[in-house]
Amino acid sequence: MVSTKLDRIAHEAGGELRCQSVPPVIERIITDSRGASPGSLFVALKGGRTNGHLFLADAFRNGANAAMIAQDAIATLAIQRTWPLIVVHDPLRALQALARWQRREFFVKVLAITGSNGKTIVKDALKTLLAGRRFLASPGSYNSQLGLPLAVLSAEKPEPLAILEVGISAPGEMAPLAEIATPDYGILTNIGMAHLGAFGSREAIAREKMLLFKDIPRDGWVLIPAREPTIEESAKQLKCAVYKAGSDPQVLSLLSIGLTEEGQLVELRTAAGEKRSANIKTRSAEIIADLQLAAVAAHLLGVGLEEIAASLGGYAPSSTRMELWSSPQGIRLINDGYSSDPISVQAALRTAAQSAGPGGKRLFAFAGMRELGASSEREHRQVGAQAGECGFSHLFLVGNGGLQSTAEGYQAAKADGFVFHVQNTVELKEHLLPLLRSGDTVLFKGPRNAGMVQAVYDLSGAIAQRCQWINLAAIEGNIARFRRHCGGAHIMAMLKAMAYGTDLVQLASWMSRLGVHHVGVSSANEGVALRKNGADQEIFIFLAEREDVDNLLHYRLTPVIYSAGLEDAFARSLAGSGRTLDVHLKVDTGMHRLGVAPTEALELAHRIRACGTMRLTGVCTHFASADDPKADDFTRQQITLFNDVVTSLEAQDFNGLQIHAANTAAAIRFPEARYTMVRIGLGLYGIHPSAATQKAMDLELALGVTSHISSLQEYPTGATLGYNNTFTAPRKIKVGIVPFGYDDGLPWGFSGRGHVLVEGHPAPVVGRISMDQMQIDVTDIPNVSIGAEVLLYGAHNGHTLRPEQVAEQAGTITHELLTRLGERVHRIYVEP
Repeated sequence: MVSTKLDRIAHEAGGELRCQSVPPVIERIITDSRGASPGSLFVALKGGRTNGHLFLADAFRNGANAAMIAQDAIATLAIQRTWPLIVVHDPLRALQALARWQRREFFVKVLAITGSNGKTIVKDALKTLLAGRRFLASPGSYNSQLGLPLAVLSAEKPEPLAILEVGISAPGEMAPLAEIATPDYGILTNIGMAHLGAFGSREAIAREKMLLFKDIPRDGWVLIPAREPTIEESAKQLKCAVYKAGSDPQVLSLLSIGLTEEGQLVELRTAAGEKRSANIKTRSAEIIADLQLAAVAAHLLGVGLEEIAASLGGYAPSSTRMELWSSPQGIRLINDGYSSDPISVQAALRTAAQSAGPGGKRLFAFAGMRELGASSEREHRQVGAQAGECGFSHLFLVGNGGLQSTAEGYQAAKADGFVFHVQNTVELKEHLLPLLRSGDTVLFKGPRNAGMVQAVYDLSGAIAQRCQWINLAAIEGNIARFRRHCGGAHIMAMLKAMAYGTDLVQLASWMSRLGVHHVGVSSANEGVALRKNGADQEIFIFLAEREDVDNLLHYRLTPVIYSAGLEDAFARSLAGSGRTLDVHLKVDTGMHRLGVAPTEALELAHRIRACGTMRLTGVCTHFASADDPKADDFTRQQITLFNDVVTSLEAQDFNGLQIHAANTAAAIRFPEARYTMVRIGLGLYGIHPSAATQKAMDLELALGVTSHISSLQEYPTGATLGYNNTFTAPRKIKVGIVPFGYDDGLPWGFSGRGHVLVEGHPAPVVGRISMDQMQIDVTDIPNVSIGAEVLLYGAHNGHTLRPEQVAEQAGTITHELLTRLGERVHRIYVEP
């Protein structure tokens, strides 16, 4: 949240402050004690499965500055007198009150999005379309009675615009959410059948959702879908302008004019007749409808047609929203495992049928729909019928949730189809794998928490030759550890080199959901890519070029100035533009790579201030050997030089600067170097720069790289293997071929030096690693078979092989091991 004193928080939340010391300043709201750290307020909530009050001591142990608790829980708690507490009647209601206050105080305008489906797609598309503007957007799908307040309170500074999702599941829920959002603009995506059991009818759902917009002022607007009769009466009662998104360009229309290999070509047309085209990477008519809502809203907010068309051309649906992956064998997996509304299921079936290749089978894995009330059996039957009509040859029904009617509907529409009932996703994988052939398409659909997303992960890992698994829960835990370890310092996530070989855009999105508001990359092009894909954090460019000024300004990127020549080039480019560029100044304290000398830093800072087109907002340096205890004296010399520069800047009224110097190693080992922000790269993934950092701080390994045994052969004593016959069998051996070579990123220097794990058993690498494959000795592994999983390094399925160890055996460093990972390696993000 925006930094606020605890006593002010208590007042706005309607609570009683119990604090024996000076009330601390709060910068972050957390509801999970594991994420507590200095600067945070822990709000103890009572949930269906647990009670946050049970973890009060853990929150303070993890560094929380204060906690908000319920009055009726005090008698059951062992409270220490030194704990600063806000006592309220209901912590959730108090949290909502706090969010109402922050919205009023710090957001100029709010655009609120509601609807049965597509809220997150519209919001994420708007983030792309508004890339050049300042705004806050809800993290992830934070839209519930708890999620919306947390979204509002995720802001660290005042914002000219906030884009908020608002979701409901029962009558009466919209009123408190509307009070929090108090929107100036609104978007309704659609009226579906989600939570129909609670509301009784689509008309009741529509009335409740439209309550979000009833107090929008006359100078605001609401955007609704055309041809939706359930909202007509409510729309007539609004004070503001109401626009309909459809083929008629009341503001802007988006019309599909043909399919392409990657998606479809669309034409954008304004009411004035202006036209542009864009190639969008989706074939889903429903996603196109969501994109039209986002495009119209962007146009109403002042974005030009040319910019909208260009942004849509680079748009791709976010993960788990119709995510499509093609295996090396030509098998297509469509992951749409997070929605259970009938409209979304029917849309997924149509899109999957359009995406399917010619000649291959179409298979549908379905875990049912929830909260449909009396219409459940009818809607499940209709899904089955549509699956048959769309040509799906196999229907897999997962679990027991009203799925018999789905089978009946399917068999009535497709008598020659095959129906499989499986109890869980493990059985699903066992039945699916033997059926899959090149050209097949598999659609996964089911409600959140039904395990369908995990089923996609498991199946893709089973059929992909090369996988990198990124454990997002482990990354979340590591960030919490750094927050605790580094006190009040902010975290800058260093996502250089495609986020250390993972995926730049995906990691930046995840950082936003974790409240990491600062991201560092190397080039302006990387920063532009992040903005175009919806990143809303502060993005720092560490290797900016003189030609980057236009992109730096347009996409709100903060360059690090590392020379007088770069400052002069920026000043000349900005002269007469009427624009101001925020910059940081890098000081060379001994790394001798980039940066101005300490004796020149103050003069350059004054030049930046005097030019009138740049604003100095931060100062930084870089350590050469913070991971090496033998060089600690040199590191401390660097810290002393940097402190002198910071002191001289502050003496000349350069106040409020972001000050950062510590990389992962320094953040762990040098408390005096943490300043206001630390830059974490390797540490995000639980990887240590040295043995010294590993000894000082525990991290959870978040990456794993796997392959499979594709062939097994036995060779007699004396047989030679691989290029140049560098390995001679000392005995009769069994050798497994693993399709992973130096083109995939495994160092050639690892040849014959180390081992991998085959389902947890060590297997030495024998012979030279080839471009596409390697050989391993599996003689001593019992019951080894073709298809057995091979862990090359990292952590996966309960097995661990430290990347630091593999890098050392290969004669390289972990940074290179990660960043050289090839494009053929399938990145799989495992969400908590």
